[in-house]
Amino acid sequence: MFLLLLACAESAKPTPQPEADAVEPLAPPQAGEGFQIDMFTTAPAYSEVWACEVYKLPTSEVANVNRVEYQQNPGTHHLTLSTTTSFGTDLVPGTYECDSLYQASLMKNQIMFFGAQGDAEGVMQLPEGVAAQLPGDLTVVHEIHYVNTSAEDVELYSRINGWTIPSEEVVDGIWGGSVRDEHINVPPSSTHTEWSRCVMNEDVEVLFLASHTHALGVAFTIAPFDGIETGPVFYENDDWHNPMITQYEAPLVVPAGQGFEWACTWTNPADQLVEYGLTAADEMCNMTVVFTPFSVTAACEVVETSDGVLWQP
Repeated sequence: MFLLLLACAESAKPTPQPEADAVEPLAPPQAGEGFQIDMFTTAPAYSEVWACEVYKLPTSEVANVNRVEYQQNPGTHHLTLSTTTSFGTDLVPGTYECDSLYQASLMKNQIMFFGAQGDAEGVMQLPEGVAAQLPGDLTVVHEIHYVNTSAEDVELYSRINGWTIPSEEVVDGIWGGSVRDEHINVPPSSTHTEWSRCVMNEDVEVLFLASHTHALGVAFTIAPFDGIETGPVFYENDDWHNPMITQYEAPLVVPAGQGFEWACTWTNPADQLVEYGLTAADEMCNMTVVFTPFSVTAACEVVETSDGVLWQP
């Protein structure tokens, strides 16, 4: 039912940014073919903006989203769409500082169902007959996190098209999530690696994998884990600016009891410890996995970590 395609992007490099009104807007789908949603805000010079807009999805019935197009500022730290397990009914439409929502208990059971990263535009395509099924009138939390390292204000824009298929064509849905290490300790003046292992609690076929670290990240790897042994690394990314969403045309078949080991390596040149956190000055080590069949109980459960500290959603 839920979870589309996700991950988070980031950049701390000063990048020339086009004004929102200078970019050719993404053309919305025709009536009956999908919907478009958007968000706009301003990032003042030398600022970090983490803004959330709460609104209703412009659909009155279930939207079977099979393809997504997006358009955003290059260098966006992350863009996400989410709701809560109560389908967002606790949130009043309007503009919020995202930090205030994340500190509130109503966001502790957040479900993220879309995310885009890095590139200014892109397309994400699900297999034929597979759809992310979004309830009509769903309350959406549209989130933009952006670090403006330039001396000029930047007009931020985020446009997303959801292309839908008829209900009679849907043969399966998708689910997934971000499995993360929330106990990170990167010592000062060092290069440091931490790893985690998780196993699926149900049989799945993985469609997408993605990585996520912040600015200190120099390597992210994923290897298969059969519950006992770790196999050879098959996913590598050494550019934290481009977290790399990998789509598998032939899905990765992962039986229950098997899963992945993901590892992050950071280089910390500063003289202070860096820990897990939500801002660009903190660090993360997140693996995102999206799979079929649709099952809200399916998850990659953490069973072992390099520091012995387990995290569960």
